[in-house]
Amino acid sequence: MSNLYDIVIVGYGPAGITAAIYAARKRLSVLLIGELPGGEVRNSGDIENWPGDRQTDGNALADKMIEHLNDHKDMVKVLFGKVTLITQDTDTFTTTTESGDVYRSKTVIYTAGRHPRLLGVPGEEQYKNLGVTYCATCDAPLFSGKDVVVVGGGNTGAEAVIMLQKIAKKITLLQDQDHLIADPVLVANFEHDPSVTIITSTKTKKIEGEMTVKSLTYEDTTTEEEHTIAVEGVFVAIGAIPNTTPVKDLLELDRMGAIPADRYGVTSVPGFFAAGDVTDIRDAQIVVAAGHGCSAALSAGDYLSRHS
Repeated sequence: MSNLYDIVIVGYGPAGITAAIYAARKRLSVLLIGELPGGEVRNSGDIENWPGDRQTDGNALADKMIEHLNDHKDMVKVLFGKVTLITQDTDTFTTTTESGDVYRSKTVIYTAGRHPRLLGVPGEEQYKNLGVTYCATCDAPLFSGKDVVVVGGGNTGAEAVIMLQKIAKKITLLQDQDHLIADPVLVANFEHDPSVTIITSTKTKKIEGEMTVKSLTYEDTTTEEEHTIAVEGVFVAIGAIPNTTPVKDLLELDRMGAIPADRYGVTSVPGFFAAGDVTDIRDAQIVVAAGHGCSAALSAGDYLSRHS
């Protein structure tokens, strides 16, 4: 059994790193546990909306964040690992990792993020960040004047089309069902737009290219015929899965499996804070996650000062 930390932070992305920096500045003892240094930001290609850096990329931004975090080694211990369970006993939290190690803390800041739901087709992994993207808000401006395809007819897919309407040259929207399931108010923005083609009853089969994406092949599930369309970008918009399995029995989750948390990172369990994409926060953006992580750390510090 380890020593009692002031805070255990789960997640090594922008929210977790920011929370750790702010907690360290308050001279709180922190254990940060994560699998990927920098988190899902490393799966981002070019980044043009991080304040202070007109243009960077996921790896460069992650490296800068980690370098900043390393300035606080005296207060923050970083552990590489996967958290499998978090429980609470009175006023102490116990965090267990996949290796069986156990860590105790007075508070928890949970920033484990979410992972995109994948198509699982040939070429998807090969062309990730080379034309295949999972975030229209992040990457739409990179496809100015290009032909693109959006896979997913729910609200995420519809919102991606709307973002791309004034940017891309031509947009093809593929939906696996026989109708779009997005809210009609969203579909109304593009259903009569000549630059948008909506194709239902489809199943994506493969993505091909050279240095970057050049085409996508889909099957018409009503005729079983395959069709290939020339595109330079593939926006996968079939949802994302919050990484909340370790805490599903500890606190309330919403119907999508995300953690309801207010703007201060406060959840349904006192002393347990959450930030970033693992929460029900509206906008999955790097800058939003970092700000939410800051708020969660300040909330944890306030909580500790009142419950010491």
